[in-house]
Amino acid sequence: MLTIYRSMHGRLFLILLTGMIVTAAGTVLLTHSRQQEMFDRIRAQHLATEIAEMAESLERIPLPQRDDFLHEPHGMGIRGHLDNVALPPITARDALLEDALHQRLDGVDIEAELPNDAACAGEPIRWPRRMHEPPQCERVHIVLQDGSRFSLLMPMPPMRGQLYPPPVWSAMLLFALCIGLLAWLVARIATRPLRQLADAADNLDISRVGKPLPEQGSNEVRVATRAFNRMQRRIYDDVRERTGMLAAITHDLQTPLTRLRLRLEKLPDEALRNKLVGDMQSMQQMLQEGLELARSLDTSEATQLLDLDSLLDSLCSDAVEAGQQVDYIEHTAVQLKAHPLALRRALSNLLDNAVKYGQRAEVSLSRDARQCHIRIRDFGPGIPPELLETVFTPFYRIEHSRSRESGGTGLGLSIARSIVQRHNGELVLTNHPSGGLEASVVLPLSA
Repeated sequence: MLTIYRSMHGRLFLILLTGMIVTAAGTVLLTHSRQQEMFDRIRAQHLATEIAEMAESLERIPLPQRDDFLHEPHGMGIRGHLDNVALPPITARDALLEDALHQRLDGVDIEAELPNDAACAGEPIRWPRRMHEPPQCERVHIVLQDGSRFSLLMPMPPMRGQLYPPPVWSAMLLFALCIGLLAWLVARIATRPLRQLADAADNLDISRVGKPLPEQGSNEVRVATRAFNRMQRRIYDDVRERTGMLAAITHDLQTPLTRLRLRLEKLPDEALRNKLVGDMQSMQQMLQEGLELARSLDTSEATQLLDLDSLLDSLCSDAVEAGQQVDYIEHTAVQLKAHPLALRRALSNLLDNAVKYGQRAEVSLSRDARQCHIRIRDFGPGIPPELLETVFTPFYRIEHSRSRESGGTGLGLSIARSIVQRHNGELVLTNHPSGGLEASVVLPLSA
């Protein structure tokens, strides 16, 4: 129940369901109360008419014949007897019936008792009743003007003592189910645009302009959808402008750097020439990786169905052939839609870093129902915990373990994370409990 209440769909459903059921129940109870009151008034009027006619007849009948007259059945199942024995005192009086009788019988003492089971003891009941329901009767004591006393018994109809018969409960249950279905549909229709907006935000790809969401639903949802479409377009234009600028700068610098290197080759001082050429090569490598970073942020490569297990096996085999210590320790069959070249570049960067800084690497691939997990572990010194996120900053290097002399430019991890995020995945670095650094890549199978 708590999980349902946390979602907007569940909250709307529970609020609508509760409100509609309470309203319907209150309406049914009020209607039943009014019907019961009307039934009691009409029955009291009919009983008063029958009793008044019996009282008028008794006044005309000689005293010895009254008892026989009372024992005969009359309208509405009324039976009676003379009060020649002591009767139990009245515990609850029926004021409605007494008022109706006083309107028809002047100068007559009347006491009407509310329905109870004891009043019917030993009396034949004409009303059809279920075996589990005890009969209920109403007793009226009347003293005529000549002083004679008699009592009348009126059996109550079965519907009088029952709140709702079983068919009514079945109808109310069906009504509650219909209300629940209606509340669920209303909540689903109201929250569907929000779910679509959340899905679009999760699937936002900054490398290409996304398809605008259809503006539908209420005015508030239309405004939010329109704002999201504008935001999506602005993000794409901004990223395209920045990556285009980075790609243009790095590309245009290649030509003057090449000319400069050719001129440096002509220097007569060999020692100075070698130092300057080394610095030039470092600059060209940084520019090349900057160009790779721009490509990782903005690419037109189409997605294809990729066998991830084969890709990792190929990378590990290439590394082994190059003389590196790489072990592919855990295989599993995984296929997903991805950008093959970009994903290969990201995993290759992570594998190169693991071998370069940790001497050897272990690679594993696992999956669950929704995601696949790639783990690349090295056996090096690791990274201080406070720098595990900082190393993803472009051009950032850790001087001792990730220094310039070891060949790094500080862009490999940035490129890898950009590519993984473009696949709606996640790249995280952690220090392994047994030593070394572990890069964990999580990719959704539905990407």
